[in-house]
Amino acid sequence: MEHYGEGWNSSAFTNATNTDSAWYYKSQSKLRGHPTWGRLSTYRGGGFVVHLGSDRTTARRILQYLFDNVWLDDLTRALFVEFTIYNANVNLFCIVRLMFETNALGTFMTHADLQSVRLYPYTDGLHIFVVAAEVIYFLFVIYYMVVQGKLIKTLKWGYFRSKWNLLELAVIVISWSALSVFVRRTILGNKDINYYQDHKDEFVSFNETAAADAALGYLIAFLVLLSTIKLWHLLRLNPKLNMITATLRRAWGDISGFITVIIIMFLAYSIACNLIFGWKLNSYKTVFDSAKTMVSLQLGIFNYEEVLDYNPVLGSFVVGSCIIFMTFVVLNLFISVILVAFSEEQKNHKASEEEEIVDLMLMKICSFLGLKHKKEANGGGTKAL
Repeated sequence: MEHYGEGWNSSAFTNATNTDSAWYYKSQSKLRGHPTWGRLSTYRGGGFVVHLGSDRTTARRILQYLFDNVWLDDLTRALFVEFTIYNANVNLFCIVRLMFETNALGTFMTHADLQSVRLYPYTDGLHIFVVAAEVIYFLFVIYYMVVQGKLIKTLKWGYFRSKWNLLELAVIVISWSALSVFVRRTILGNKDINYYQDHKDEFVSFNETAAADAALGYLIAFLVLLSTIKLWHLLRLNPKLNMITATLRRAWGDISGFITVIIIMFLAYSIACNLIFGWKLNSYKTVFDSAKTMVSLQLGIFNYEEVLDYNPVLGSFVVGSCIIFMTFVVLNLFISVILVAFSEEQKNHKASEEEEIVDLMLMKICSFLGLKHKKEANGGGTKAL
């Protein structure tokens, strides 16, 4: 974190040294950066920075200068190459970071991080409808906040014993969290763009904006998941969905056992592939990378050639056994358990009171419109309330 002269010569440094020098340390606040989590370590936002210019000739000249003065030496721990591109055709900022980390053996581990951010969300002709939809959504959120507040006041601590009440509470909390992150991302994006307008000759880091946009994406993903579960609960009056729910409830004991077996086998193959191929192939460098590759294998987007080229015998045995045991045996047995439970549920299924209420409402509506209800046409009876 000190300042140096050319060639990392500490004695050559003077107070007159150019602050744009490649050997002048810049703090995290000066660079408007933030800590980066790499594969081997976490790196602070400060460091030694070089601007490569805006054309190939300048970049080549600067790189040759760095090479001649050994800017990358044995003490280098990580190198970052960063740039940002704006594509006006699709209205997206692409924030690119290429990371090169060195380990104890002196070899580089590479990692690329690409993230697309839309900092101008309201540019097309439909932005009015988008804003209207967002406003209507949060009006519904406020309405549900009032409803849940009345329930909490009535039930007190008993409110938290219902999983559906907790689901509603989670949807409300995540919705307001997403709104706050959206506002923060908008503020950071405007600040970065304004800074670029005033400093066009410098590199402007959009990493903090990209981190806020990634957090917003995660929150929206969880919000969609919880909303889908809520929609499933609201559609429980549909006979088919009710039967599927009853089937999963009936087979839950066997399903949980198979899920445990699948997780154990999945971890076993991930660890085995990491130990066998990790030191040579990038797809298995860590256990997490190996686990992602195993998921890709089950989805059919697996690179067989790199494994077979590395070790044809061992690679074919590991991949083949994983396909046979995981896909053809365990997963097929898992599906068979669900199908058996579904056939049993079809034989023993009894209509719930909610289904009977819906059938009665449909019958009344059809009779009011002069139409025949399905159960009336089949000669079936319906309970009256």
